[in-house]
Amino acid sequence: MHASEVTPEIAANANELYWGSTRSVNQIAEELDLSKGALYAALVHLPSGMGCPLCGDEVGWANRTARDRDQLTCQTCDWSGTSSQTVSYSDGHSGEEGIGTGVDVTDFGAEPVVPPAPLLTPRMSTVAGGAIIGAAVGLVLVFWARRR
Repeated sequence: MHASEVTPEIAANANELYWGSTRSVNQIAEELDLSKGALYAALVHLPSGMGCPLCGDEVGWANRTARDRDQLTCQTCDWSGTSSQTVSYSDGHSGEEGIGTGVDVTDFGAEPVVPPAPLLTPRMSTVAGGAIIGAAVGLVLVFWARRR
């Protein structure tokens, strides 16, 4: 089955098997009659209950290897790090705090302190690098044209 043919029910079953078992990706794909690409397309980040230190949104694991290595990512701001670098997270529905740092700052009557977002995200760095290279090439062409 191709990724475009995956139904929500199949995607839910794929996520349950992937995150809740130790079966290999090949075994899960075969059991669900999916290609590996379709299986990977159906998978979603596993929520961690911990908050991003930059934007405060919930972070999660992109795959089982990331979970085993404690490599969390934020889908909102592209932050990545370990659970020891997270902050408490509350989605506003349960009233429960996350398990990130083990210290709930609201116990002390203070609001959580979230550091500012970085000036350059990885995507912005790529764009900025391209702009600098483009400007350098433009200057070289201008100097070359003036010499002629």
